[in-house]
Amino acid sequence: MPESNPSLQSAVNDRLQSSPLRLTRKRTKILDALLTLDRPESAVEIRERAELPETDLVTVYRTMEAFESIGILQKVPLESGGHLFELIYPGDHHHHFVCRECHKAERLELCLFGELEKKAKNLGFVKVAHIMEIYGLCPECQ
Repeated sequence: MPESNPSLQSAVNDRLQSSPLRLTRKRTKILDALLTLDRPESAVEIRERAELPETDLVTVYRTMEAFESIGILQKVPLESGGHLFELIYPGDHHHHFVCRECHKAERLELCLFGELEKKAKNLGFVKVAHIMEIYGLCPECQ
């Protein structure tokens, strides 16, 4: 199991302390599991990593929503409609290359939103947002 990133852990803890979010035992275990991730994982995988087999997935998803609402979690959409999850530094924003078979997700250090937002505003669009992931087959699944 990968070790947690102390810098990320510190940033996440700072955000949690300044938020109204209450850290229950289950939320703490899920947070600890998220801190050990080296790539985005599914809610099922995170529940297993957190050693909470008795916890229903609704609780895990609600925890993910709570973490996302305070800006420490990013959802990675899958083509199938599901999601992967990863902790982020507050204010971080990035995209991924996602394998269609195994759902391995690799960070993509490119975002064209600024340019696209300008074009959208020139066309009269307001409250512009975006979702961008690139899907393909990783080397192991080819």
